[in-house]
Amino acid sequence: MQTITVELTGQNSLKALQDLEHKHLIRIVKEADLNSYSLPGEPISEKDFKNWVEYTENNPTVSLTEARQKWATQKKKLQKLIR
Repeated sequence: MQTITVELTGQNSLKALQDLEHKHLIRIVKEADLNSYSLPGEPISEKDFKNWVEYTENNPTVSLTEARQKWATQKKKLQKLIR
């Protein structure tokens, strides 16, 4: 999921975006907080962001190979749940 900013050039363009929203392809955000550290989601305070960075820096890392293996295993489990 990505968040983008778009400038509309007329009423027809707004209608086209609303049609996409109605089809659940996009979500129109009325007022986006562009200063937020994470989009989408709830805004995070600067203190909470610093705490999160400190927490992640103090935790052990995993190799890319190990991360890919864990993701492959998790992906298989999720696919079985979908079927």
